[in-house]
Amino acid sequence: MPESVILTSRPRVLSGMRPTGKLHLGNYMGALANWVKLQDAYECYFFIADLHALTTDYADPSRVKLHTLDVALDWLAAGLDPEKSTIFIQSHVSQHAELHLLFSMITPLGWLERVPSYKEQQENLTGKDLSTYGFLGYPLLQAADILLYQAQFVPVGQDQVAHVELTREVARRFNSMYKTVVFPEPEALLTPSPKLTGTDGRKMSKSYGNAIGISEPPALVAKKVVEMSTNGQRIRQTDPGDPDLCPVGDLHKVFSSPEMNSLIQHRCRNATIRCEFCKIDAANSVCAVTQPISDKRFRLEGEIEGTWEMLRRMSVKAAARAEQTMLSVRNIFDLSRDLGSVRRYFGTSAEDIKNAHDLSHHSDWWMLPQDQRAKLLRDYWRSNFLPRDVQLSQESNRVFASLDRELEEPFISAKKKRVFVTTSRDVNTEDKWNFEIPSRSYEVWTLLCWRSENKWLHDFVVPQKIFSQQFAFAKRSMKKDEKIQVTVTRVEGNHFFLGIAGQTSRNIDELQSNYEPLK
Repeated sequence: MPESVILTSRPRVLSGMRPTGKLHLGNYMGALANWVKLQDAYECYFFIADLHALTTDYADPSRVKLHTLDVALDWLAAGLDPEKSTIFIQSHVSQHAELHLLFSMITPLGWLERVPSYKEQQENLTGKDLSTYGFLGYPLLQAADILLYQAQFVPVGQDQVAHVELTREVARRFNSMYKTVVFPEPEALLTPSPKLTGTDGRKMSKSYGNAIGISEPPALVAKKVVEMSTNGQRIRQTDPGDPDLCPVGDLHKVFSSPEMNSLIQHRCRNATIRCEFCKIDAANSVCAVTQPISDKRFRLEGEIEGTWEMLRRMSVKAAARAEQTMLSVRNIFDLSRDLGSVRRYFGTSAEDIKNAHDLSHHSDWWMLPQDQRAKLLRDYWRSNFLPRDVQLSQESNRVFASLDRELEEPFISAKKKRVFVTTSRDVNTEDKWNFEIPSRSYEVWTLLCWRSENKWLHDFVVPQKIFSQQFAFAKRSMKKDEKIQVTVTRVEGNHFFLGIAGQTSRNIDELQSNYEPLK
């Protein structure tokens, strides 16, 4: 297995941030601190959304790379770990743009126009011309970001839930339109977002000049906290205050210990502590969190080449996972990289058939999970092996509940024969292939046998008369819904034998690449 592929049984999470420069406390508490916790329980993909930055900053992209590094350094300093998560740059994975383009072909314009943030940002960012498709389509790019990795969960704040819902709608439309299950519908993983205002009492934002950076030197952090507005609380120090209305009180709730926060609440409301001392205590609590981040960021800045190389390496990992999804998507749109089914319309030579059996040029398939690889092999066989006079169509026109269910749905021949096409359950390195056959009625089995050693695909088209008696015997001894074990074994070079549920095997050499039963 190439080291660039991450396989794990943990639920998959994906999220990203636009590169707008160094992060502040609002970014940290609103997302980053939660991401650090998620690393141990989820398979995490976190990306720096430099393509998204261009949706509003396309006129001056000169600082996008600098801001990308700023975000990466703050992520690493705050605890994101490349050993636990895939941390990458969006534009370095070209599949993001490719899937976004394909989604744009099928997504109704009205879906994008109704996203709440579309009009809100147009009203708020009045100094920029946002009458572009890039700005209108950025929620669709977000959908591509998420679905490309088939993420089950997206950690977001409440204001981003509408974007996740659009992603679910796009996934549903794609799966329904193309009768497939490529994209699961992700769920929003709501991120706790404590109230944190800026130094002037407004929302913390670099554009307002009221932000406290998570990697700023402790002396600067302390200075900003000590100079913070108290929202008009306690004009006279003998007046009681309300910490719930004070930005400094918000800092205590988030960064101070429960004991200190309780003490501050009591003393403020009873006017037994001066505001400057309350601010000093808050500054100490904030610096206890930010100083380790600042110190680590300073060390990382001295090794910037290493950080950039990590991002490049992680982007390769992300691209490998993204390509798994795109193989299926390109196949659905008939954009696959091989000649495919059109070969059948121009005649098929012996050399063409031989080349089709050689899968060495599809080595990327061997990175895929078994169910995805099985679907690709089925589709590949149907597109590349069948003669022009053999037509197979999918029996079901509904959206299947799962990929396993889809792989059990038969094809139907021109003469209404039910054809079950299946692949071996494991990567075979010897001369034996194992299959699981549902206990249902089929007129023809097609067994696809392939080896990881030489990437060669053997196909056996088995008519019912060959397996009916042994299959019926095996079915009688099986429990309800249990699958029947079938094997194909190669002996003495190129002789193949079919075995059903441990019964006597029979030679099936004459069934290899013999498509007469399908006509």
